Amino acid sequence: MHCTIRSIFNKHYTFDKRIGSIAVISITRNYSATRSFNSVRPLANSPESLALDHINSEKPTNSSIINKILLNQNLSVTDSKLEELLKVKGVELDLPISTPENKQLLAELTGKSKYKGFSGVYIFIHKNTGHKYVGSSNLLRRRMDYYFKGDFPLSGKFLPLLHKEGLRAFKLIIFKLDSIIFSYKDSLILEQYYLLNKEFNLNTLRVVNAGSSKGDPVYVYDLTCSTLYYHASSIIELKRILKVHPETCKKFLNSNLPYLNRFLLLSGLIPTAVKSNMSVLELLEIMQKERETIYTLGTRRNIPVILEIKDGNKFVNTWGQTLKFESLTACISYLRDLGLIIKRETLSKYIKIEKEFHHFLCKYSDNTKPDNFEEVGLIIDEYKKLWNHELVIIPKVNKKNKRVLVKGPDFEKEFETITDTIKYFESIDIKLDRKYLNIKLKSGEAYKGYYFYFK
Repeated sequence: MHCTIRSIFNKHYTFDKRIGSIAVISITRNYSATRSFNSVRPLANSPESLALDHINSEKPTNSSIINKILLNQNLSVTDSKLEELLKVKGVELDLPISTPENKQLLAELTGKSKYKGFSGVYIFIHKNTGHKYVGSSNLLRRRMDYYFKGDFPLSGKFLPLLHKEGLRAFKLIIFKLDSIIFSYKDSLILEQYYLLNKEFNLNTLRVVNAGSSKGDPVYVYDLTCSTLYYHASSIIELKRILKVHPETCKKFLNSNLPYLNRFLLLSGLIPTAVKSNMSVLELLEIMQKERETIYTLGTRRNIPVILEIKDGNKFVNTWGQTLKFESLTACISYLRDLGLIIKRETLSKYIKIEKEFHHFLCKYSDNTKPDNFEEVGLIIDEYKKLWNHELVIIPKVNKKNKRVLVKGPDFEKEFETITDTIKYFESIDIKLDRKYLNIKLKSGEAYKGYYFYFK
């Protein structure tokens, strides 16, 4: 586990010791575009379609190509700026990061805190196959912690592979951008440049998304995400115009769960979708009729869920079994009978992010989703990562009476307060004072094999 300090050359990069300049390259081999969601093809002249056409053309990537693909995202680059970006030096690291020297190097490249730091581009290279994944972030340290801790949904191509084979199966290259010369949007430009290279075949999408810098927008799509019915600038606007209650919106937003059996509510723009010519009044009328039908059938709150029992579960010993419930309420009642208390909104959140609860994993039943929805779900999951590219400033955590989650080998437990956490560890003869616990909560580092998180 060490930082590579040898000279490296391949079709795309040259490195001199720790760092090196990236050469501008042209794509010279034939490329057959493959997607993990082939049945949902990019619309003609959409950014995704333009990107795939360019990859197939075997032509070199320049600023004109990038600007054409990013035309609708308020992003552009000049020839000179692209040239400067391609001169940014990269550092290659073997994973996982374990030695003090490598930890110091990582801090120099990404920042010491996940709340502030440096922007840039990162590339994961699968050692056995050479397959690549590229991404960018304005908080590189936070993004690296996301991958290193492994607490991510198994969506797309890269994340399931990382989860299955672990960090040791990959090399990491980090390109730190000088904030005096470049902005975060420049890291998106550099990422887009690499996405137009066929070797980055672990990326499901070939177009970056600059996201939205205003409020909390809500986009209303059809069940295939090919038609955009309405764009609300906020949840309040959605309630005012389409009569969607804010709590209902939160429940369905980004859940991949159909709203009124006909619509998907997402927090970001999918560039491949075509705007509908349906009027707002027509859309509202359709929604009102669906609401009347659901109320008549009495199925307004009955969303079937399944509960997977994972290995290590201490409450039931039927590991690997899947239980079915007609609603979230029934599932919560079952957990309560086992002595586990969880709020409805908390369980809904865990479903969205695919988070386990005491080795139970709750999911919405496939019966609640449209036929062949899995492939559309891949598109949505990839765009979710782009919509949450961390442009939002993270508020400081109110530590007073904040719940604490502790994880360790075959151990996961929640505590009401920091004081309760300290008392528990005293009971098992592990000394832990408030100041040191706060340090571990902030850094995310392990203490005697345990990891601490604010809930």
